[in-house]
Amino acid sequence: MFFDDDLWDFTEVIGLPVQMPLSTRRLDFATIASPDWRLVAKELVMAMVAPRHPVVAPLPRAYRTALHLWTCAGRLAELSRFFRWLDVRGVTSLGQVDTECCEAYLWHRRYVLDENGTVVGSQSPATRRAAAMVPVDLVNYRELFTADRPTADLIPWGGATPSAVAEMPNGRDENKTQPVEDGVLQPMLAAALYLLTVFGPHAISLTEQIREADRLGARKSRDVRRVQGRKKARAQDPEPKITALLAEHRRTSDPLALLPDHHVTERIAKGWSKRDPLVGISLDLLARRAGFSFFSPRWLPALRGPLEETLASVGAEREFGRNAVAVTVATGDTTVPWTSPLHRQQAVALVGIVRTAAVIVLAAASGMRSSELMELEVGCRPSEEPAPA
Repeated sequence: MFFDDDLWDFTEVIGLPVQMPLSTRRLDFATIASPDWRLVAKELVMAMVAPRHPVVAPLPRAYRTALHLWTCAGRLAELSRFFRWLDVRGVTSLGQVDTECCEAYLWHRRYVLDENGTVVGSQSPATRRAAAMVPVDLVNYRELFTADRPTADLIPWGGATPSAVAEMPNGRDENKTQPVEDGVLQPMLAAALYLLTVFGPHAISLTEQIREADRLGARKSRDVRRVQGRKKARAQDPEPKITALLAEHRRTSDPLALLPDHHVTERIAKGWSKRDPLVGISLDLLARRAGFSFFSPRWLPALRGPLEETLASVGAEREFGRNAVAVTVATGDTTVPWTSPLHRQQAVALVGIVRTAAVIVLAAASGMRSSELMELEVGCRPSEEPAPA
């Protein structure tokens, strides 16, 4: 990525907030039609990112602290909107921008207009502030621009701050979001604390089970592709390995894994009989555990007997959460298994519920910001997608 590029792509940068969308990590200057104004935008964004650059540091009204990439993306979006607005008005140079032009743009961004240009609502103070910030930034960094710049006598809004121009509430009187009433907050916190303290340790173990199953599936797939790459001309015989795995199931009384209901429905739509005892069994999971990437339909006639014998002997159950330990219910008068057996997607959802409870308790106890909580929450999240078959 170079300064002259019209797209600055930061999607591969490590350490950006996890809640920052990929689209926001790409700064697209190509939306600005004028090459001169495009260069102005690049110089302005670069100055905001690198305030200690020798060319930027001497500017008296430049920012002294580097702005976050997210903030720069917002500034670029509003700047691009301002330049398009100038194009429509026939303005071809920033030297033509005067205080009347600044006022007109703020009015344009202050109100919501319908297709006939009639005012139907007002924009938020944050939107108005972003609009007011554009001419202020262009003036503050005027000496930096090489292709075009505002006149030296332009002082938007007589030097008032964008926050004052936008009539931003100062937050000294009361918060915009009202506090939750105790009648709602206390039961929610009690439930969240119960989930965290009672289910939390088991949810950690369940998360490890999910990740281990995913690692096993991915490793088996890599091994199978490697072997198949060396032995393309020789088909493998699955019967010995799968029958040995089925014998191990019978020896340990380990139930076969059930398919999620939607996969069973797909099988029936493809011609499986509803009365087939194997219609709900995860054959691909068996195949992966035996060292194959998937269970081929061609194998079923030879393996149906051992499969049905094993199913009759050990039964079938969902893959995760089997033999769950007992926990005390919230009322304290009885114990129940902390979870029933689950499919993978259900197990991920259960971990997410406990994780959300932990975030609620942590937020209430520490006052962490939502962005900080999201960073912590995503770092503890198991993958939403299963391992490749």
